[in-house]
Amino acid sequence: MGKSDFKEKLIIAGFLMGIFLPIRLVFVEYVSDQWLGNFGLISAISLILLILIKKEKLGKIGKIFENQMRKTIFGKTGKFVIIFSMLSLVYFTSSMMFIERGVTVYSEDQELFYDAIIQNKNLDQINPNNLKNIHIVYESDNLLYSTFDYAFSITYSIMNEFSGGWLEHLYFILLVEQVEMLGIFLFYRALYRPVISISA
Repeated sequence: MGKSDFKEKLIIAGFLMGIFLPIRLVFVEYVSDQWLGNFGLISAISLILLILIKKEKLGKIGKIFENQMRKTIFGKTGKFVIIFSMLSLVYFTSSMMFIERGVTVYSEDQELFYDAIIQNKNLDQINPNNLKNIHIVYESDNLLYSTFDYAFSITYSIMNEFSGGWLEHLYFILLVEQVEMLGIFLFYRALYRPVISISA
C-alpha cells in the first residue's frame, strides 16, 4: 500500500467518522434512545451517500470513496473489516451484558465496591463477610466463569455509574453502528461482486 493509497484511506475514515458518529450521538440524545428507533439511520445515510457517489455529486471525495470501496471490500482490508466488526459486536454486547448484570445480579456488592472505591476511597471496608453476592460465584458449577462474570460485571457497572451512564450509552451507539456497518459492507460486497478483486 503506497502513501497515496494510505492517505485516501485516512481521508475516507475521517470523512465517515465525521458524519456517522456525530449524527448518531445527536439522534440518540435528542430524537430516540431506543434501539429500534436508531436502527436504520446509518443505513439510510449510507444509501444516500451511495446514490450521490453513483451520480458523481460528491466530486473528488466521491471518486476517492468509490475507489477505496472497491479495493477494500474485495481486498485483504475487507477481511480485516469483517473480523474487526464481528469482534467489536462481541465486545460491545458482552460489555453491556456485564453492566446490566452488575446492577441486577450483583447489585449489593456493586454498591459496596462503588462506595469503597469512588465515594470513600477506602478499600479496607471491603472484606468477604460484607459481600452478599459472592455466594453466587462459590455455588456455581463453573467457578472460573462465575469469577470472571462477577469481576467484570461489577467493574463495568462501576465504570458506567461513574460516567453517569455514558459508558453504556456509548457502547449502545457503537453496537448499533457496528451492526449497520457490517450489513452495509456485506451489501457493498454483493453490489460490486462483478468487480475484479484488488488487494488493498
